[in-house]
Amino acid sequence: MLIKAHNTLLRLAKADIAFYVLPPIMLLLFSGTLAQKYIGLYAAHKMFFASFIFWAGPVPLPGGYTLLFILTFALACKFFLKSKWSWKKAGIHLSHLGVLVLLLGGLMTALDAQESYMVIPEGGKTHYMYDYTHRELVVSSDTQIRRIPFSRIDDEPLPFDLKVLESCENCEIEKRAETDQDFGDLPLRAFAQFMALKPKPKDKDPEANLSGLSFTLFGLDDDNQNGLYIAFEAMPKPIKVTKNGKDYEIIFGKAQRTLPFALHLKEFTKLTYPGTDKAKDYISELEVLDGDLTWPARIEMNEPLRYKGYTFFQSSFERTEDTELTILSVVKNRGWLFPYIGTIIIALGLIMHLFIITGRAGKL
Repeated sequence: MLIKAHNTLLRLAKADIAFYVLPPIMLLLFSGTLAQKYIGLYAAHKMFFASFIFWAGPVPLPGGYTLLFILTFALACKFFLKSKWSWKKAGIHLSHLGVLVLLLGGLMTALDAQESYMVIPEGGKTHYMYDYTHRELVVSSDTQIRRIPFSRIDDEPLPFDLKVLESCENCEIEKRAETDQDFGDLPLRAFAQFMALKPKPKDKDPEANLSGLSFTLFGLDDDNQNGLYIAFEAMPKPIKVTKNGKDYEIIFGKAQRTLPFALHLKEFTKLTYPGTDKAKDYISELEVLDGDLTWPARIEMNEPLRYKGYTFFQSSFERTEDTELTILSVVKNRGWLFPYIGTIIIALGLIMHLFIITGRAGKL
């Protein structure tokens, strides 16, 4: 059994494995990049790159995680089992080690990175980030704030009885009088008296989805507060209720985190191709505000900003009647140093190999 496993590892250590994997990786990169136009940046990343398999119609194909794992494992087998350890090969071995460091950094990023986004109006500043897919119910009082993930709303103990009846990842708000939604004889409270939530197809840009839910509240001090409520992202005001003489506020929205610094958007620019309205580039001119430190930064479509373990990419933009807003994808990545370390090791290895072979040529 051990001999068979050893022979399998030796087979994986052959260089042709890496060459067989590289064309599918290139095809995956091309397909994922092209798909961003139709399904959005976040969905394309999850489908092609942050997956073990993806489906091309009825056919399962290897995703980014699978291909990179095969490539990393094959290179590791080659490095540890087939390398001929000698001074003449030291530069090549060092370069191979640098490639493994790069792939290890990619693995850490895939497993640990946190993805979110920011919306900043022109002239405004913020240090808040919002999760693409996770929603939460915030229940606050004078003494505490509880953030409850949407998936656990029904399971979390609350001062009052809350039960979710219906939810939608992307909702359309319509007039209560025009909806066919029927929850029986439940009394309608707050926004639910005038509005109803109707599911609609998800937007290709996750930040554009308007999530919401219909739920009941019972066990409150005032019976006029018991009944059916709705909550949705960007609610104009929280739901206010009273239990045991204590006032509570309820609001629903995307899971929110804070940066240890703030970003101020000085100017947003959209460049188009001559004679068309097709976007050529989005440019965000920013200031980073970190305590007493202020310094300028610029983010373009292919030029992200990196600071304190966070990477900011230009994702999209919105126009309102009053101003323009930039939308930045934010990735917190504790493995951000690995690409720099790996690249330096590769460069040192190539330089060492160059000196070794030129030194040998000189002796000849």
